[in-house]
Amino acid sequence: MKGWMFGIFLAAPALPMNLSAQNDSLLLQGLKTDVFYLASDSLGGRAPGTEGAEKAARWIGTRFESLGLKPFLENTWIQPFTYSEEGRPVQAENLLAQTNPDKPCKLLITAHYDHLGLGNAHSREVFKNVIHNGADDNASGVAMLLALAEQYAKKEKELDYSVLFVCFSGHESGMFGSEYFVQHCGNKLDQAKYVLNLDMVGRLDDAQSPPPLYFRLPEGSLWENDLLPVDVDGLKVVVKNQEMPLDHTPFHKKGMLAATFSTGLHDDYHRSTDDAERINFTGMAQVFFLLKSTSEHSSSDVS
Repeated sequence: MKGWMFGIFLAAPALPMNLSAQNDSLLLQGLKTDVFYLASDSLGGRAPGTEGAEKAARWIGTRFESLGLKPFLENTWIQPFTYSEEGRPVQAENLLAQTNPDKPCKLLITAHYDHLGLGNAHSREVFKNVIHNGADDNASGVAMLLALAEQYAKKEKELDYSVLFVCFSGHESGMFGSEYFVQHCGNKLDQAKYVLNLDMVGRLDDAQSPPPLYFRLPEGSLWENDLLPVDVDGLKVVVKNQEMPLDHTPFHKKGMLAATFSTGLHDDYHRSTDDAERINFTGMAQVFFLLKSTSEHSSSDVS
């Protein structure tokens, strides 16, 4: 049964020992709860336009509300859109939430929440009619986004800017969600400086020492060298200067500094075996503390 910013990048310990064991336990439990639910058989692989995708969207919206975040579009978390796939219309929706709605948005943290359902042309399975739960791709990214959202929600009164959290749908078929968001909300992002996209952050490879964390930059990015993430205790940051079809691309085309964090590809990528039981949750905690630390140190640059 399958289970249910930037600024100067400073070094951070892998698992800070000054945090209580209780806080570490709560972080791990939160990551596990979100990943196991989003990657559960009951959601059927979260293909856009399906009941499973709607359940995932409701889960994310409920989590946004429980964290005390505010809607970005009037009084709703939902940004509906339609795209065409194999000649048929697909109804999908992005989920948007923010801190400090009365202040300018200067930082975005994003992740896609859709996956392949029972398999489609992008599946690597020989026989497609099997649930592709997408635990790493990309329940892990959504869980990480929610963990970071919780941290920002707790300190929003200290910030003079808004942080926007966006969960995209329509990614696997061609980045339709991120393209739609940038096309229809781009006029609200004039003061946004950085986009941190999270895509497959749940399979840190402990067989390598130190395990790599990939920072994917689009070709032609104007990131300055002193703004790039650096190696930290327990993690090796590998900068990849290459364009890939990822959700940072529409933001880069708009002229924003956008990049994607990932723990990399693996044999379960786009297969039915990408299940929650295979996620490296301790590794996710390491990545979380790096992202949390670098985001906090970005305050002087996004203010």
